[in-house]
Amino acid sequence: MTSPTALGQASARPVAELEMLGEASKVRLRVAAQILLSREFPPGVDSLVRNSLRHEPPRPIEIEQAIELTEEAVMPLASHFADSTELLLQGSGGLLIARNLNAGGMVRTLLTLDEVEILFNRLVSVSEGRPTSQETLPTDARFVAAMLILREFMHHLHFSRVTLQTSRDQE
Repeated sequence: MTSPTALGQASARPVAELEMLGEASKVRLRVAAQILLSREFPPGVDSLVRNSLRHEPPRPIEIEQAIELTEEAVMPLASHFADSTELLLQGSGGLLIARNLNAGGMVRTLLTLDEVEILFNRLVSVSEGRPTSQETLPTDARFVAAMLILREFMHHLHFSRVTLQTSRDQE
């Protein structure tokens, strides 16, 4: 098992850690054991569901509103992550994504931005009327919220890949 600290030491490059929680999300930027930045920002998975994604599956207008809320919170962070190459996803939102992508039994799962975009677009298709019976991804609001936060974070902060951490990784 490789810890986030060991990853940072091996690369000597900044590592971003995104922790999705219920009411807010947290992001840390570290090099080895040194934390360079630590910020909490809205939204968290549960607050995004409560404030925007009220239907299951969420409606297109709800997804648009959730994107706007998330962009407003994420964009001010962009300048802090210009040199960061690694993104680690942690917290209850990260675990929700990992489990629902059948990654719970794996030590680590790596997703590219393109893969995250494809997964998110599948969820949007369901919100636009594609039958849920034709989708293998969960379409509940919590999963959509977690994927949306991850997508916006990666897209606007220019991360090309993310490592999903399971609960075993975080011990």
